[in-house]
Amino acid sequence: MKFLVSKNIHTNANFRLLLGFYALMLLLYVIGDIFYLSHFFGSNTQEVLSTLKGNPDEFIEPLSLLSLLEHLHISLFLAIFALFSTMAVVLRMRLEHLHKGIIITISMASAFLSFLSLLGTYFIADLFVYGFVYLTLFWHLIAAYALSIVLIQIGFKKS
Repeated sequence: MKFLVSKNIHTNANFRLLLGFYALMLLLYVIGDIFYLSHFFGSNTQEVLSTLKGNPDEFIEPLSLLSLLEHLHISLFLAIFALFSTMAVVLRMRLEHLHKGIIITISMASAFLSFLSLLGTYFIADLFVYGFVYLTLFWHLIAAYALSIVLIQIGFKKS
């Protein structure tokens, strides 16, 4: 990604096309990840708690530690890859420095805290489930916002 060293992304049509499709694919990943998480854990806090802790009334067994750690390992890697590559492109967009800093800080912090909240829910207290659900949704929304900015700037700004 040598072209990311300079800010001449907008002058090369091939790089704009490449980054446009890359941002589109990352946006589809972010949207798909929300659907995956809602299918795997559930779409609200009670369903997430039932998945993690089990529910004897509905005959749902608790999630095993091995399954949780496997999910956490894969999701953490994919989230880091998606966020870091998204933010590398955002850094080269023509945005105010403060705007870039807010996008990067909030997305990275909320992703990190969402994974910590998942572990907190499993090991410490059920109260952490709110952090997991809302922070996960929040970092996905921030990533989608950043990718939308990238797509708009690459697609519509010519100079």
